[in-house]
Amino acid sequence: MQYTLEEIKNILKEEVLINRLELDDVEASDISDDENLFDEDGLALDSVEALDIITGISEIFQVDTNSLTQEEINNNFKSVNDIASFIANNH
Repeated sequence: MQYTLEEIKNILKEEVLINRLELDDVEASDISDDENLFDEDGLALDSVEALDIITGISEIFQVDTNSLTQEEINNNFKSVNDIASFIANNH
């Protein structure tokens, strides 16, 4: 299935970040597209949650994430915009 960038961002926020990571006290509108998800000023996610995000996008968007290097993860998974662009380019 082909998604627009906005659809990818919405699915990321709702399905991957909020539901999959069980962020019950967070609304999609609370997550800025540009905020660093791993920074204390953002959602302050950790490395285990990063792996869960990668698994989630692999399952939901059928993106092959098995061969990602640590550098690719660090460069492509900082924010919702980064992740959405990665999915759009690899879907």
